[in-house]
Amino acid sequence: ADGPLADERVRHAVAHALNRKQLAQTVLKPLGLPAVPVGSHLALSGQDDYADNSDALGGQDTAQAKALLADAGWVPGAVKEPKKGDKAAGAEGDKAQRRSGKSPGAQGDGTDTAGVDDNVEDHKGLAAEDREKDRTGEGRGVRQLAQDGRQYSQGGAPGAYAPRGTAAPAGVAAPLTKNGKPLTLRFVLPSGPGSDTLSKVADRITAMLDAVGIATEITKVPDDNYFRDHVAAGQYDLALYSWPATAYPATDARPVYAKPVPAADGSLNVQQNYTRVGTDQVDQLFDQAIATLDEGEEKDLIRKADSRIWATAGSIPLYQRPQLVATRRNLANVGAFGFQTPVYEDMGFLKKGAKPSPSPSS
Repeated sequence: ADGPLADERVRHAVAHALNRKQLAQTVLKPLGLPAVPVGSHLALSGQDDYADNSDALGGQDTAQAKALLADAGWVPGAVKEPKKGDKAAGAEGDKAQRRSGKSPGAQGDGTDTAGVDDNVEDHKGLAAEDREKDRTGEGRGVRQLAQDGRQYSQGGAPGAYAPRGTAAPAGVAAPLTKNGKPLTLRFVLPSGPGSDTLSKVADRITAMLDAVGIATEITKVPDDNYFRDHVAAGQYDLALYSWPATAYPATDARPVYAKPVPAADGSLNVQQNYTRVGTDQVDQLFDQAIATLDEGEEKDLIRKADSRIWATAGSIPLYQRPQLVATRRNLANVGAFGFQTPVYEDMGFLKKGAKPSPSPSS
């Protein structure tokens, strides 16, 4: 609700940068489960209320993400030109490398890491004026790649600046800035046991955002205060967390997506809407779904509310992770019950020689 993501265009750009199917594969494929992104905020696959409403936002579209960021005023940034003394040192270093037969930015084995054809022959062909500037330390230590008819060698944007001999890493777009400030999002993650999967997902998300010019600053915090001090307190731009499924999405999900309102003491009452993004229309649809006794009408209202939630891009569902339970083969009627009420008197050990029946699962 604040910072760069207060702009809906930036939120949409983040959503378009993500390949949700790849993120689902990261988590579900190792478990042998179908890697299908979940398409609803309010219901899960298998529930009557479920429908894939993600079209209200759209899928991965790198070009669209970049266009939205540009429309929001985020443009390829520039590396500030170094001070005169630094330029002189850089020019002398360049000349030393040229004498050794290496181009600026080259590794010790003579391989040019620049991704730009600044080889020895290029330097020999410099105009006399350029050579004089190099001699006086006023040369091309920092050059606008567009002036050379070049861009970042991998995914860069026209007009981007970079030191000579520097290339954007593979799949990384030129960093974006607005009013001199870089577009960097705070990505908060838990660091305790069992957080390895979230870290893998976060790494993939970071790479996807890099591809459109959005930088991330990952902070790992203890599990004990991850949710309380960061997610619930709004001290984050990006975070990964989940909600358990519910059999009553109209009532149970309303506080998760309700529009925050000022409280009597001047604070903001967010209920459980930790993204702090909501609309009056979504609230009205929830209220109507809760009030109606017609199941068909309720289902229709829930799906409409979900479409509006997708459109606000405050939260992006990634994958549906089922409950998995392992039991001994000689135990009966024990497993993942989902919304079913367990019948405890039917649970127990099978008689010797009896064949086990499939356990319930969800």
